[in-house]
Amino acid sequence: MNKLKRWVVASIGAVAFFGAMITAVSANTNGIDVASYQGDTTSYFNSFKQVGDNFTMVKLGGRGGGEGSHYVNQKAYAQIHNADAVGMQTGGYFWAQVGDSVSEATYSAQLAVQDAQNAGLAKGSYIAMDYEAGAGTNKANNTTAILAFMDQIYASGYKPMFYSYTSYVNSYVDLSRINARYPNALWLAWYLTTAHQATPPMQYFPNYSNVKIWQYADNHYGVDGNVMVVGSLDNNKPAEQVASKPSQSTNTPSTPAKTQYATFSGVYVADYWVGYNNKMYGVNFDMSIKPIDYNNYIPISAMTLTDKYGNKLGNQYIQGNNGRMEYFTLNGKYKVISQTATTINVEIGGEPVSMMKAFATIK
Repeated sequence: MNKLKRWVVASIGAVAFFGAMITAVSANTNGIDVASYQGDTTSYFNSFKQVGDNFTMVKLGGRGGGEGSHYVNQKAYAQIHNADAVGMQTGGYFWAQVGDSVSEATYSAQLAVQDAQNAGLAKGSYIAMDYEAGAGTNKANNTTAILAFMDQIYASGYKPMFYSYTSYVNSYVDLSRINARYPNALWLAWYLTTAHQATPPMQYFPNYSNVKIWQYADNHYGVDGNVMVVGSLDNNKPAEQVASKPSQSTNTPSTPAKTQYATFSGVYVADYWVGYNNKMYGVNFDMSIKPIDYNNYIPISAMTLTDKYGNKLGNQYIQGNNGRMEYFTLNGKYKVISQTATTINVEIGGEPVSMMKAFATIK
């Protein structure tokens, strides 16, 4: 991993705090994660197999920050194949410093899939979004971007996972939205100490729901130590069997399906206004499905004009397409008409509107 400060000094206060949060979670499978700084031979991975590590998460590449426009881990192919050769399950991760940009997140996910395929990571494997730097100030918008990345991974036939460290997600991410769409897909880091740890101290497991992997150490025989507490990496199962939230089902064919509603918690830019059929509509580039057309137009009657922080403006009249930044929120509950893995069609202001699914929380 790109090493940022993810550990807590084990003072009496810190230990007491986490000790009070002991859960029923127990160790399932131990593992490691590696990047280009680590080895790539069968003997290297066998050394970890001998101390009880049974899975490896391999860095595929990255975009943003120090990774530049697109970094590729040239060791990924050998690391994946040689870890597999000694009987370790494998997954991948991709550094995605995308802030709150949905377009950047979607593009980064496309690069992650490309890197996974080039490295020979089988379809149905997990690809984690490594999100630990460059977040925007708005939790809702950051989370929308994260879901855009995960949705693109899922649409490409892989299983999405989200990686970060606990203090970072507390500040910048709404985990409830991620958990609702992708249950048990969190990979969270929290370290009791930076000293060597041979096995995970499960009595200090961080009290978060839907954690699949806990990264408990950055010095487990010289690499990051991880423990999988839910299931396995399920390399042989298709993404739709394990990664997405099960859709509502009915007990009998005659029972009507439950109506679902979408809400939108972000602050969005009105990139332009457009008149259509004698009505006015707003358009946000990121929310819209490409190519943008009338199907993506949002009725102005449903929009609340705000400042960039989401505070409602006293004057609810639009300024027009004059280069001035205008912002809006959508504060209602909107009926879901249809949805795919990445898109959603909702009823807004009495009209169908199609947009990218990552923006919506669906219940």
